Amino acid sequence: MNLLYLGLLLFVTLLTTLYLASSKAIFAFSDWTFHAARVEEIYLNLKSGSFFTFIAARTFHNTGAASFLFYPYIFFYPWAFLRFILSPVNAFYAWYALVTFATAAISYFSMKAYSKKSLASFIFSLVYTFAPYRLYLGGAVFGEYLAVTFLPLLFLGIYEVLWGDKKKWYLLAISGALVAYAHILSVFLSLEFAVILFIIKLITSRGISKDRIKSLLLSAGVCVFLVLPVIVPFFTDFIGQGLSSAKPSISYTMGPRYLLLNSFSAQKGWKLSFMLMLTILTAWAFIKSRRNWIIYGLGLFACFLTTRYFPWKLTAGTPFEMVQLTARYLSYASLFLTILFALGSSSVLEEHVTGRKKLALSCSLAVFMALFSLSSLSVYRDTLKHVQDMPKTSANSTQPAPFKRLRDYNYYNQFNYKILFGAFDYMPKSSLTSVQKQNSLLMHQAYLNGKTLTLSPLIKANQISYQVKSEKAADVDLPVIAYKHTTVSVNGQKHAFRRGNRGTVVVGLKRGQNTVTVGYKASPVFYLSIVISILSWLALLIYLVKFKAKYAQ
Repeated sequence: MNLLYLGLLLFVTLLTTLYLASSKAIFAFSDWTFHAARVEEIYLNLKSGSFFTFIAARTFHNTGAASFLFYPYIFFYPWAFLRFILSPVNAFYAWYALVTFATAAISYFSMKAYSKKSLASFIFSLVYTFAPYRLYLGGAVFGEYLAVTFLPLLFLGIYEVLWGDKKKWYLLAISGALVAYAHILSVFLSLEFAVILFIIKLITSRGISKDRIKSLLLSAGVCVFLVLPVIVPFFTDFIGQGLSSAKPSISYTMGPRYLLLNSFSAQKGWKLSFMLMLTILTAWAFIKSRRNWIIYGLGLFACFLTTRYFPWKLTAGTPFEMVQLTARYLSYASLFLTILFALGSSSVLEEHVTGRKKLALSCSLAVFMALFSLSSLSVYRDTLKHVQDMPKTSANSTQPAPFKRLRDYNYYNQFNYKILFGAFDYMPKSSLTSVQKQNSLLMHQAYLNGKTLTLSPLIKANQISYQVKSEKAADVDLPVIAYKHTTVSVNGQKHAFRRGNRGTVVVGLKRGQNTVTVGYKASPVFYLSIVISILSWLALLIYLVKFKAKYAQ
């Protein structure tokens, strides 16, 4: 049955992706330009023979922004590699299909391990993978979109450590690492629910055994080793460097009425599906086990967190403000409520369906979810028909990227606009104190001898060069951000520099023509962290092979 269900999941994945890809266009909204620029940088660096990307030399207006250091990007490599064989638009949709099917497969096997029921797992995978909120994320919010892929495995790992087979601690270690490689904020959100589950365990079981504590600590320790390349840059380049990050604030909450009524509409967005809303309204009448009551409570609590009725004002000045958009909790509400929907609906169906009828039922469910998803995506397709193509703009434009349509022929137009959200993330706070400073970076403005120069950069992977002519010895303030491990050379010779009042590289020049090159050289600790991480993954793989062999006996 596994192959049948995976085949049906692949069918829905391909059908929904082809429906979007047939438009031969992309709607560049929300975080699209931020992530598309990151993928473009990775692709161009790969094309020039550089595997690692540290700073934005080719995109982000050549400012040298280090979002690559502090925002994980490993799961963008498949998208970048697809650019070598497909057009820009098709490369994105191919990557979209890969992520969607990975989500469906991981969801299916995670639920199978939890429930031991194939039909319930299939229903769970369909409803979770093609949930309206996840479909919304797949349009532009790619960090969270990737993290959602691994949430079912993560909470399976938490369940095994706290209630199930504690010897399967590795599930928590692996899934936690995968979420961290996708989206750091999702790690924080997942920890909130992990802590709640830990407290519930202490209350319902009147404590927790030492063996389970050991398994929990072991999974956490191994997870840290697996994600060292994500953690290390924060210690080597972020802490104590006066850098900014995404602004912590609760900027939007929903009303319960909005959540309720909106969930019964067809289109994707900040909402639950009507199936999950019905689960909220009716599941309490059918739940019998304590375990399912806990899941139901977590689902309701996640919904409550999305609304303005939760006292979010009390979180001001605390780490909880990092959430920014409370709609992020819809991913967790979908996860918990879909478990109940899948268990309840599969039990009812299996009482009345056997043999060949079960095959017909499974195919019917796949077709229904495909049609439901196509209906959700139809508004996106309609938008693509009516929105205008993104026009050209100057290479140093300060105009924010508009919500416009991208096709293969105008795909590169987006990179000349100021990135709408995230253009100045992880830059020195001193560079953000005025709009004038920000715009001077976008417009490639340097300062020399009291004059403002507009320079044209010469670009290589992780490296930006400028030709600067000075009539006398003087300092030049370049429009490139200075980080702890930034390197500077003048006329091919390593040169000292300081950070200016824009947070940029300031270097002393001699009279005459000078070639100033700004680059980034990662700390040896970073490369050591990669080695340790790879060895940890290999060691864990060897352990799993031996564990499975022993478990089979």
